[in-house]
Amino acid sequence: MRIICLLIFFITFSISAQIEVKIDSIISVDSIPSERTFSINYHIQNLTDNEISFFLNPKNLTPNSRASMSRNVIYNLYQNDEKLNLDGIFQNREKIEWDKKKQNAKTDEEHRKIMNEYLNKKLQIEIDSLIKQHKSEKEIDDYFLKSESNSILKSIIKLKPKESKNYSIQIIWNKKRYFQIDDNEFYLNEDIPHYIEFTINLMKEQLKDKIIKDEFEKIMNNQNFISGWLTSNKMEINFKE
Repeated sequence: MRIICLLIFFITFSISAQIEVKIDSIISVDSIPSERTFSINYHIQNLTDNEISFFLNPKNLTPNSRASMSRNVIYNLYQNDEKLNLDGIFQNREKIEWDKKKQNAKTDEEHRKIMNEYLNKKLQIEIDSLIKQHKSEKEIDDYFLKSESNSILKSIIKLKPKESKNYSIQIIWNKKRYFQIDDNEFYLNEDIPHYIEFTINLMKEQLKDKIIKDEFEKIMNNQNFISGWLTSNKMEINFKE
């Protein structure tokens, strides 16, 4: 057990010596009475004298409870010092618009077109094209692998020595305070300060089965393609009335 803890510490220390993620500011605006929009501004900086590369979707946010194998920025939420394992507190505008489209679909055909549009936009996958071409099962599997591989490769970020890149993530809170997940109940108390922090899981070896072999070998042979876990600072987020 001690060896495992030391290994985790070494990996975390090693990555934190190469790269920094820091939340710089959080701006909140109540665009409508029942909705608050947060703009979270943060930066990622290369602390080394070498160019580094890594996989990340820097403008997408995912709760820690759904973070397994995610290349998105992961957030942890705290009520004072208590970590809240909550899902569904925040939404983004794009997801809200897609949900509205699905709800307004009146027929199965309309719903199918919306889903095809979503897959094409998010994953560059054209389901109708596959069906029309009467692809075999293997051809379809190869197509999905290639599409997923291309999507992952597009998420590569490169930072020159000491370079810093700034990002902003917009999320929406519908001012809901009470949450129930299974038998657990949570309440966002407006009288208690809340904090948010980011965690980034820079994966590499874990993506072996999702990237085309030749491309994966190039990445593994690149000594400056980094991987590991990284955590930002905490910053207060406004859940007050």
